Amino acid sequence: MELLCVGKIIKPQGIKGEVKIFPLVDIPAIFNGKHEFFINKKPVKTKSCTFRLGYAYATFDVIPDRNTAEKYRNSLIYIDKEEFYKIPSNQFLIDDLVGQILYDEKSDYVGQIMGVENFGFDDIVIVKEGERLYQIPFVSAIFKTGDKTSVYVIRKEYEGAKTDYEN
Repeated sequence: MELLCVGKIIKPQGIKGEVKIFPLVDIPAIFNGKHEFFINKKPVKTKSCTFRLGYAYATFDVIPDRNTAEKYRNSLIYIDKEEFYKIPSNQFLIDDLVGQILYDEKSDYVGQIMGVENFGFDDIVIVKEGERLYQIPFVSAIFKTGDKTSVYVIRKEYEGAKTDYEN
């Protein structure tokens, strides 16, 4: 079983064992209680969860009170990677994107994804075509996604693409 880190417990919230979680994935509903999580390599179940201002606030079966919640401060929350792929979403893991070969809608070769960066708004895909590197925002206006392992370029020519990317 391969584990994927999906969040970090920041601090206790209240006296009933609720914790504030910083999500490390763009799918806040992942903490909805339908999935088994692992904290400190121990399986845990979510009892309840709410979302406010970009954070998840959850209670887990192993955290009954504030004192116990304090012991879990800065702990990472993991989910089985296979369980993550079962979540219906058009989200991708960076590890899954890097190395993919891109094709346009006519099945012509576009390039290969060499990396993904994020400057705060959209993910930026770094594509290598021959000896040239360029950046393209990973948005639905440019990319079409198949299953969790395939990505296609809708428009090869994108007027906002930055060429000659320098690391």
